[in-house]
Amino acid sequence: MTSVRLKVAVLYNAPVLPVDHPDAVSEADVVEVAQAVAAGLENHGFESVLLAVRPPVVEVLRSLDRIGPDVAFNLIEGFGASTAAATHMTGLLELAGFAYTGSPMEALALCVSKGRAKFLLRGAGLPTAPGFVVEPGAAVPRWDWAGPAIVKPDAEDGSLGIDQASVVLDWDSACDRVVWIHATYGGAALVEAYLPGSEYNVGVLALPEPEALPIAEVAYEPVEGTWPILTYAAKWSAGSVEDRASPVLCPARIERELAETMCRLAVSAFKVTGCRDYARVDLRLDHRGEPVILEVNPNPDIGPTAGWARALRVSGRDYSATLAALARQAMGRPRMPLRASDLGNRGRGSSASEPDRQR
Repeated sequence: MTSVRLKVAVLYNAPVLPVDHPDAVSEADVVEVAQAVAAGLENHGFESVLLAVRPPVVEVLRSLDRIGPDVAFNLIEGFGASTAAATHMTGLLELAGFAYTGSPMEALALCVSKGRAKFLLRGAGLPTAPGFVVEPGAAVPRWDWAGPAIVKPDAEDGSLGIDQASVVLDWDSACDRVVWIHATYGGAALVEAYLPGSEYNVGVLALPEPEALPIAEVAYEPVEGTWPILTYAAKWSAGSVEDRASPVLCPARIERELAETMCRLAVSAFKVTGCRDYARVDLRLDHRGEPVILEVNPNPDIGPTAGWARALRVSGRDYSATLAALARQAMGRPRMPLRASDLGNRGRGSSASEPDRQR
């Protein structure tokens, strides 16, 4: 007798940007990640169904109700044209009673604003770079630290809005960059001290207790006259000058004491921000060589070629087996009593989120 396979819906945001848009490549990447995750889960006995989510919300619920998954693997990074809406979609899964992987709505809502997360981390005694958030229409304060500043969107990820012009030497240049961010991305800008030291990222895996994965180092080899920062081109334009100038080494070439400190900071940041299952913490050394937290990403790229998966493999763990363990862990968590079927039958019209079975 053939056993019934557990069904997992692999959720990802349907791309909305035109293919010639400068930010389209980062948005399209999630499609390939979803396919890889679905295939990995299939290898470990799950029946995978890919589901690209797009407005209207009610059609997402109806599609999920039709699929009837035992668990949703949540890879949603946005909804429609809104990055922040990924948080609300996660809350919707919670309210609808679906088991799902990844961080809960509270952690996503907190960390979507780098500035708010910074204030919480600092309040918990964790080191962060000095900085401030500038809302649209607000005046840009003058900073009180010595040296340059880096200006970036407060609520975007994937290095969106970061290029060589992000590092500014004076207040006038900072004002110009803030205006550009407000006009281009429509949200607040984060202005913080530029840290001159090496950059690292630490993946965290919680099955169930959080532990740091091997540290990765961004081993910058900048072209003369450029800043050693992880720009959008460095992250998404394979083979570009900035990509070649920012190779990543995992494990990092660092002393044991520094590695232990960064791992401890990463796990502490994971806990303080309320992350769950997996996350990534980015750090950089200040002028004294001390590690400082840049940001906490509660929903990092976990595709097989991404940094988190690379660190996972360096730790000796199997990628597909880890995905399956995360899905099963999510199934065992308590859920809200409201069932998905109570919400999924609302609304009319054709489905805007058609399921596509993974072959």
